[in-house]
Amino acid sequence: MDFIFTRFNARIPCVVVLLCLLSTPSWSDGGVEVQYAYWRSAQPASLGEVRNLSESKWHKVEQLASYGFDSAEYWVRLNIHNAEPHSMKRIFRFLHPVLDEVDVYHFVVQKLKDEWHLGDAVAGLNRVIHEKNAAFRIHLFPDQHSEVYIRVAGVNAMTLAMEVVDDSKHDHLVQGAVLMSGLIYGILMVMALYNLSLAISISDRAYFYYVAYVMCFIAFILAVSGDGYYFLWKDSPVFNSFALPFFAGLLIIPTLLFPFHFLNIKKYAPKLGQLIKLVVLISVLYLISMPLMGVATSLKVINIFSALGSAMMLGIGIYLSVKKVPFAIIYTLAWSCLLAGLVLLPLSSLGFIESTNFTRNANLFGGVIECIVLSLALAQKFRLERNAKIAAMENVLSAKSEAVNSRKMFEELFDLAPVGIFRFKMSGELVAANPALTKMLGFKDPISLLRQGNSIRSYFDNGMSMAREVLKKGYIIDRESTLTNNNGDLVTCSISMRVQKQHHEHVVEGYVVDISERKNAQNIHELMDRERMAVLEQLITGIAHEINTPLGNNITSLSHGLELLKEVDELMKNGQLTKQLFNGFIDDSHILTDIMSKNLQRIARLVERFKLVSVKNMNTDMMDVNIQQHLQNTINDHFLIKNSVEVVLTINGGKVIHSYPAAWHIIVDQLIENSMLHGFEESQTSRKIIITLQQQNENNWQFYYEDNGRGLSADIAKNVFDPFVTSVRSNDENAGLGMYRIYNLATQVLKGKINVLGGPGFKMNIRFHLPSPVPPP
Repeated sequence: MDFIFTRFNARIPCVVVLLCLLSTPSWSDGGVEVQYAYWRSAQPASLGEVRNLSESKWHKVEQLASYGFDSAEYWVRLNIHNAEPHSMKRIFRFLHPVLDEVDVYHFVVQKLKDEWHLGDAVAGLNRVIHEKNAAFRIHLFPDQHSEVYIRVAGVNAMTLAMEVVDDSKHDHLVQGAVLMSGLIYGILMVMALYNLSLAISISDRAYFYYVAYVMCFIAFILAVSGDGYYFLWKDSPVFNSFALPFFAGLLIIPTLLFPFHFLNIKKYAPKLGQLIKLVVLISVLYLISMPLMGVATSLKVINIFSALGSAMMLGIGIYLSVKKVPFAIIYTLAWSCLLAGLVLLPLSSLGFIESTNFTRNANLFGGVIECIVLSLALAQKFRLERNAKIAAMENVLSAKSEAVNSRKMFEELFDLAPVGIFRFKMSGELVAANPALTKMLGFKDPISLLRQGNSIRSYFDNGMSMAREVLKKGYIIDRESTLTNNNGDLVTCSISMRVQKQHHEHVVEGYVVDISERKNAQNIHELMDRERMAVLEQLITGIAHEINTPLGNNITSLSHGLELLKEVDELMKNGQLTKQLFNGFIDDSHILTDIMSKNLQRIARLVERFKLVSVKNMNTDMMDVNIQQHLQNTINDHFLIKNSVEVVLTINGGKVIHSYPAAWHIIVDQLIENSMLHGFEESQTSRKIIITLQQQNENNWQFYYEDNGRGLSADIAKNVFDPFVTSVRSNDENAGLGMYRIYNLATQVLKGKINVLGGPGFKMNIRFHLPSPVPPP
């Protein structure tokens, strides 16, 4: 502790200089009288509208202040009077550097004399006044009254405080600001480079996160002070608008991760460590969501989030200090310095406290002190750890013998493991592979595989990208990839990898499991799900389409009937209802009732046909049936069969089969109906239907159906087994469900395959398998 405070005393002069620069008062000019007023415009307003505003709408103030984050426009009016007997030039400058749009209009004797367009949204920063703050110069003549209207808009905090200075005082202010910025950046860069050298030499995460914290803090200062836009990215106003919320969010990540490793929170307070990881995750999500939230919302979110996060880290520091965790007190002291500034900055931006030169720069002052204290604490930590490492070296020799034994055990596991194990360098060179992986890659032995000298890219489609990811993350688990073996065959695998350090070089160790069979089964299952959903969607759409017409007709008829009833009611109330009008009403009612009754019957028939589509609504019991007699009865009983139609039925095989008589009745009945209604032309005189059932071997059969009608068009044939596909949609009897029902019976009941054949007329066959009948006991 004494070591740290001794080193801190050596840096007091730098801190004093910073404090003097930050507390430099604003210049005032007694020769120029300026009256300030502002007006908040919820909607964009033109200059003419603003100039014509009544005095009651202007808010007159002694000095402009901070009005928080506001999406509205703010118009500022300056009534300027040169009370001196001589001419003078004065510079009017905003004290807050981060303002998006600043449009200035200078009027003398009601005439526009000068016009400037300033702010961070202006690319190139082509300003007459060379400084990072929005500023403009006005030439004031003796006893001259001028009016200046300033439009300020954007997503940043509306901090509108201004000051009036002459050129010499302005140069003094700008030079002081540049000196302050250079001193701050110099101190921070020196500390970052010094600790980076230590981080590289000892590979301690705490040092790396400290360097990341300092660099992010520098970026944050560049954004919040306007130095970044003025000196670095002046041609990128879009980037500048996101710079402040982005760097502020980025700063939170090393701010949390540095104490996580520096104070070893995972060891001393594991639950607090999980909380810090959660906040880091929220910070990452905030950075990812910035494009969606926009600049305005991002600024508000990060201001509130930083205040809450700062309070949380202060509480963690106090808690760890009570637990006497090493360096916790120093961390809490350093964090308290920054916390004051980080709390004052958002409160000033949100308008809760007055925006002054100190509140606008308090975060910089507190941050520099914090960085200095933490740098000294890291130096002390380095000294203690170095002593600990010297003591640890004494145990290395004894640990080597244990390492040799462990290596032998690992080699045995490596050779006998049932899964593929490999190791490769970050360049992609394969340096080790066990027999299981060798076999998977199509080589005889591991030696022949390693002699190839191939890069890992030759075997895994995304091997290098996974290697880069595992180097950044430390591991990946069960990542799906594709392996190409020596024969060119593709094998779907599950890969797990982790990074190891071997001889000062990072290598990746991985484990491979062949999941080709599992993947194929998964693909088949997904394909079946998609097909089922497609059929269900088509079925629902068809049902809605078919029922919509009669239902719509009924709604129209009912509406018309209500109108007629209303007319008759009015006539009766007025005593104008005659017998003739009443009889006409009765006749119209009968007509409408008849229309609605027919439509309801049509809907009922459609619903009944929809129910027949499912094979669950029929008797599907298997039994021995004389198939020739059964099919002949179906043909003879069909109501559409006429003398002009020749039906040829042929059975080649056993007459009695063990099958589903109900299914065969529906299939033949529906096919004949399709031929009579859709296949034959009305003028066709020769009509012929051929039905053949042929036994190909003991249990395999083929059903063949053919007619000499017009056949199917190419569009209909392609989708003939889909629901609601029909060539005639004139009435409810042609809903397009017949072939869909046949398809369900052929595939689900008969467990067969159905196809429509080409050629003239309509041809179709069903190939199916019949089980052998069970002999009677």
